[in-house]
Amino acid sequence: MSERPLLGIPTLIELPDFQRTVELALELKVDFIELNMNMPEFCPESLPAKEIRECRRRTGLDFTIHMPDDSDLASFHDPIREGHMARFGETARWAAEAGARLINLHLSPGIYFTLPDRRVWIYESYYDRFIGNLREAYGKVIGYARDFGVIVCTENVTNFNMPFVGKAIDDLCAMDGFYLTWDVGHDARTGYKEKDVLLRHSDRIRHMHLHDYNGTSDHQIPGTGNLDIAGHLRFAKDRGASVLIETKTLESLKESVRVVRAMLP
Repeated sequence: MSERPLLGIPTLIELPDFQRTVELALELKVDFIELNMNMPEFCPESLPAKEIRECRRRTGLDFTIHMPDDSDLASFHDPIREGHMARFGETARWAAEAGARLINLHLSPGIYFTLPDRRVWIYESYYDRFIGNLREAYGKVIGYARDFGVIVCTENVTNFNMPFVGKAIDDLCAMDGFYLTWDVGHDARTGYKEKDVLLRHSDRIRHMHLHDYNGTSDHQIPGTGNLDIAGHLRFAKDRGASVLIETKTLESLKESVRVVRAMLP
């Protein structure tokens, strides 16, 4: 077990350049960068795996990958779901060739119908089809990743507290190779209602997104909000989970790394 959790930084919308992001990571003395595929600069067709691999050799930095947020492995439209799985397969190969060790993705709750008195979530109404699609898709994407020596982590995005999503997580945790990312700021936004689902499967948590929540918004500098940041860092250390310090501007990220490093167990 490492003496401390591995620390990383995300790619930033104000710094959409691989080399400048690497320079920032070296300046901040972190362990890894999470390449966010929502930004076109950090996709397989824009950033050759050999460039990432050479950077790893030269700098010692590691990398993780964040899949696009609109990936939906449960889609009821077969060509769309198959397209997302194909993209995942491309990403797994790219990650492996680059030497990246982990792919993070979201589990979409889908869309809802707005009735006069409530929302009705389509995936909840068709749960058997929803979970069937997820089992099939995760079976394939976990297989892709395992073949390439990469692990797959599913992140809570203020949706694990939704009963049908929480049930799906419970079902999917029966699969070998299904792992979790605990986004502690997202959890705080729900009033920590996602925590029960995550802690039921604490042995599956391999990655953490760390940012604070001030009662109004998340992605705040750690120590400026309501979260027990030091406690989460201890949790990550005890379980060998990597920690992405996920504030979203250059200045807030620099301060966040400084604050987190001072809190390390």
